[in-house]
Order: sequence, then C-alpha cells, then structure tokens
Amino acid sequence: MNRLRKNEMLCDVSIKVEEKTFKCHKNVLAGSCPYFDAMFASEMVETTMQEIQLHEISAEAMELLIDYCYTAQITIEERNVQQLLPAACLLQMTEIQHYCCEFLSKQLDPSNCLGIRAFADTHHCSELLNISSTYCAQHFEEVASNEEFKNLPYD
Repeated sequence: MNRLRKNEMLCDVSIKVEEKTFKCHKNVLAGSCPYFDAMFASEMVETTMQEIQLHEISAEAMELLIDYCYTAQITIEERNVQQLLPAACLLQMTEIQHYCCEFLSKQLDPSNCLGIRAFADTHHCSELLNISSTYCAQHFEEVASNEEFKNLPYD
C-alpha cells in the first residue's frame, strides 16, 4: 500500500495540511488512526470528500504520522517531538503519544524539566506530567538555579 501511495496510485483521498497535500488511501488511514476511522466510517460529510483540510497540525507532523500509518515506523527527535505530540493527540494516535512522552521523559534535565512538565500538562499526558514533576522535586536545587525556573511568572 505504501508503494501505491508513493506512486499516487489508487489513492482515494487527499489530506491537505498547511500548503502540502498528501494523497492517501482511506482504508489505510482508517485502519491506523481512530480519528480517520471515525471520519471515514460514519455519516460525516468527509466520507465522500476527495480532499480534506486539516488545521492545527504541521505538515511535517502529518507526513510523519501518515508514514507511520503505512509503515508502522516513526522517528521521534528533539526537532519534531513538539509538533508530533499535539498532532498525535488530535488524531487520537495513542501509541505515538506514548512514544513521544517516553522520548521526552528521557530528555529530562534541570534546564528543561519545567518546560516539559508544562508541555505534558497542556497536552494531558498524565504519565509524563508525573515523571517530570517527580524529576523537578528530586532535582529542585539544580532546577531552581536554571533560567527556566527564574523566569517563572509569580502571581
């Protein structure tokens, strides 16, 4: 199916994100992603549409997630995790959410733990929120001496 997608053969939907269009197969997307399953297997108007515009997702994150739908492989890196996690949350791809949170938990250090904790809270990643909170408490002296801590707003 991925070969067919790469050659734009038998594709029955185009996903448009930002200025980029991805030609895909509805059955592959629906089989790999609860968001698309709900969209294509229901009475929603998108079921019959040839092109679907998505907002609140970057083109880079969408490309990675579509590739994952076709290959079950994804590379999570510092440069893409902050785009990938919100996109995975929006598309209800819990496995990718878990991988992103696992990646971020391994990146924790005193200079970024508060930012990672806030990011986890924003995206409702309770396990990462707990891990980062615990890390902050266990390394409080080091955390308190970093700019991230010094720049916290005080009410």
